[in-house]
Amino acid sequence: MYTDEELKDTAVRVLRKLEQKYKFECAEVYIQSLAHMMGGTEYRTPKVFQSTHRAGCALRYFKDNELFFACFPLPTVLTEIDNLLDITSFPISSKKFEFPEISLGSSRIENIYDRRIASMNEEEIFNLSYSLNQADESFKEIILDGSLMLSLERKVIANSSQAVAFEKSTWFDIDTRAIYRGYDMISSSEKHLTSRQIPASINSIIDDLISETIQKTIHADKIENIEVPIVFSPMAFSQIFSFSFVPLLSASSSNKLSLELSSNFNLTDDGTVPGLPNSTAFDDEGVNQAKTIVIKNGIFEQSLNSSQFLNSGEESSGNSFRVKMFEYFPRNYQAYPSIFPSNLLIGEGETSSENIIAEISDGIFINSTQGYMTADYHSGAFKVSANDAYKISNGEIIGTLDTFDIIGNIFELLSKDTLFSKDRRVVRPSNTPYSIVSPFVATDELTIFL
Repeated sequence: MYTDEELKDTAVRVLRKLEQKYKFECAEVYIQSLAHMMGGTEYRTPKVFQSTHRAGCALRYFKDNELFFACFPLPTVLTEIDNLLDITSFPISSKKFEFPEISLGSSRIENIYDRRIASMNEEEIFNLSYSLNQADESFKEIILDGSLMLSLERKVIANSSQAVAFEKSTWFDIDTRAIYRGYDMISSSEKHLTSRQIPASINSIIDDLISETIQKTIHADKIENIEVPIVFSPMAFSQIFSFSFVPLLSASSSNKLSLELSSNFNLTDDGTVPGLPNSTAFDDEGVNQAKTIVIKNGIFEQSLNSSQFLNSGEESSGNSFRVKMFEYFPRNYQAYPSIFPSNLLIGEGETSSENIIAEISDGIFINSTQGYMTADYHSGAFKVSANDAYKISNGEIIGTLDTFDIIGNIFELLSKDTLFSKDRRVVRPSNTPYSIVSPFVATDELTIFL
């Protein structure tokens, strides 16, 4: 386990060796140290508590006007870079760009990093895991599955600007699932929480989960009218939005966003908000995180960028991250830095979600979907299964619906008078490395297939 000072010192030594041995005029050193603590319960059995560590170093450098990338385990990096030029490290097609000048005040880190979470010990997270198991024992007719993960990431960036950036970040994840048999049917519900703030108790999360699961056993009548308003929960809308729209936010794809969208639609990327899951002081190139207005009143303003992909005259947005998709914790030093959001904030409306539902005489509420990763962001088309849906009748949610399919187009949905709620939730859709602050979304621009 490396200390903070050892990580900084190693970064400086690697950079110095690159400059002295190879005479690289432009080089970047990225070091990541990641610690995981995990626990939970599975089918009434406590999961084996695990504590794992990963530490590594990634290099980018220009040689003969070609960009190269290589990565090494941290314990051996100073030895292995003696053979750097012999290691297969294919040149990456790129225009020449300057690694950013690093300048960061320590006070900015203090506003984002929660020291109390990072100082948690194994006993504390074990106790949280045990409390999940205790909750399971108190509801004999319900089986609870759950996992808890605390991650502490430390990263150091040094480059040819002769400066060093250092930061600690923490992530806390709870995934819970309840299975319940009642009224001659089996139902299940899931809840996911990603935060920098550890809840004092998980009892409220479990209570909500169990309440939702039992409610699902109250079967609603089948859908008769398929041309009805649909209200998406923040999670359900974010799932579709993540794969049908978010990939367009980088500079190479943002021309699609010149389409006319509803004036009700606003989108901001902000990695500076304290407490949000993906707020950091700087991105994985050392560029200070920023608040970037992407879409304002339906009009495209600016794409997200990195130092490598920065248009002339465009301000840096600080959105270069090293991500391995579909991993439980996606940040990984072995991944080449690409453009990803940090925290996407979808603008709120003027009406609460309760009032939106209260105005619907016949409609559908969708809490979660499946199949959203197949969405086509080039065309905006998506087809998802509403596997967690409820019937709305006379302004009230009255019971669960059988799974059905929905076909739609995100561009059409966002170009109409879609209704966004005033209240929003912080969610991180599965298989994404960013969080979304999303309202409830009501629309009638979709096709339902029973």
